[in-house]
Amino acid sequence: MVTLPKVSPDEIGRSVEEGRGKMKKMMSMMMMGFAMKMAAMIPVAIAGLYVLAGKALIISKIALLLAGIIALKKLLSQKNSGGGGGGGWSSGGSGGGWSSGGGGGHGGGWDRRSLEAQDLAYRGYITQ
Repeated sequence: MVTLPKVSPDEIGRSVEEGRGKMKKMMSMMMMGFAMKMAAMIPVAIAGLYVLAGKALIISKIALLLAGIIALKKLLSQKNSGGGGGGGWSSGGSGGGWSSGGGGGHGGGWDRRSLEAQDLAYRGYITQ
C-alpha cells in the first residue's frame, strides 16, 4: 500500500504559486530562444530566394535563346517568301477591295504541311 504525506491546503497553494512563477520565468526564456532561432533562419531564407532567382534567370535566358533561334530560322527560311500570293476577291471592275494578283512579298502562311496537319488532326472524325 502506498501512503502519501499529509500536506496542508496552505502548502499546496504556496506550491502552485511557486510553480506558476517558475513557469513565467521559463516562458520568457523559451520565447527568446524561439526568436533567436527564427532570426537565425533569415539568412537561410535569403539564400533560398537567391537560388530561386538564379534559377529563374537561367531559365529565362534559355527561353530567350530558343526564341532567337526560332526567329532566326524563320527569317532565313526562303520557303514561304514567294512573290505571288495576293489572292483574295476581285471586285469586278471597280478599283476597291482586295487585289486579284501580283502584290505580296509574303506567302500567306499556307503550305502543304499545314493542310497535312489539319488532315491528321481531323482524321478520326471522317466517316467512311
